[in-house]
Amino acid sequence: MRRLVLIAGIIGVVAVALLVWPRASPPLRPHPDPAAHYAEALVRFDMLRAEEGQEVSAECGTRLLTHGHRTGRAIVLLHGLTNCPAQFDSLARVFFASGMNVLVPRLPQHGLADRMTEALARSDAAEMCAFTDRVVDIACGLGDGVTIAGLSTGGVLAAWAGQERREVDRAVLIAPLLGIGYARGPLMPPAVRLMHVLPNAFVWWDAKAKEQLGGPKHVYPRFATRAIAASLDVGMVTLSRAGRSAPACRERVMVTVGGDKAVDNARCAELVDLWRREGRHVTAYEFPADLRLNHDVVDPEQVGGNPTVTYPVLIRLIVGT
Repeated sequence: MRRLVLIAGIIGVVAVALLVWPRASPPLRPHPDPAAHYAEALVRFDMLRAEEGQEVSAECGTRLLTHGHRTGRAIVLLHGLTNCPAQFDSLARVFFASGMNVLVPRLPQHGLADRMTEALARSDAAEMCAFTDRVVDIACGLGDGVTIAGLSTGGVLAAWAGQERREVDRAVLIAPLLGIGYARGPLMPPAVRLMHVLPNAFVWWDAKAKEQLGGPKHVYPRFATRAIAASLDVGMVTLSRAGRSAPACRERVMVTVGGDKAVDNARCAELVDLWRREGRHVTAYEFPADLRLNHDVVDPEQVGGNPTVTYPVLIRLIVGT
């Protein structure tokens, strides 16, 4: 009996230590290699597209809307967790029609035809940032100026690019997954550590509907805790760097959704404050809670989506002046 108590005590101490002991953050440094001109950007895009095998859904591959030449501005649109480039299709066409080249890449481990894939369990913060580097590099050859906008996980990557890449002119963060709704404030670091320590778990977006999840049919019906942890890793590193140095991008925009249950809006406000302390202007906008919008304010097929309300605001904030 004493041996069992001793073993249980040791396990308890180790568990507490794992949760409390500071975890070394991944470096997540940028490695800029911007495309020098339009032709080079197309070659790099073709290489990126060629890496997508037949397992990628036909509607979820990386896409480029181009006018056949370098434009005054190129826009990169980064989709959210478990979604794919189809999420931004409607907005991408609006920006293309206004004369911009638009790149909508497929994030690593996303957009597979098998919606029950376990690929998200392989999510890695370093891979996500390296991917973001690649698409920013491509955009540099597509336009004289580069805007990057993203939702949720895509919003975190847009934040990282805005902090780290001077080639980015405007970074627009839409409901970025900088913190999670069910582990707010001081609970988040232990929650992230727990997601790294424990085996990956898949969680249904809707435990009742499961595979019959309403809304866009290309969305995975469940998310991986490893994918959440990877997004939060990028977010924590970005917040840490923002506390020590000014953001590299010229213009910053934060868009939040009032009453958002998926993310911690307080973490979004923290990043805004850090950037403002550096004397940098940040445009901040929050969709009112009484609109009862879904966390996903981009995909017109999303349950609770209301593009009639959200699109005019998003278009104005992404395009800017």
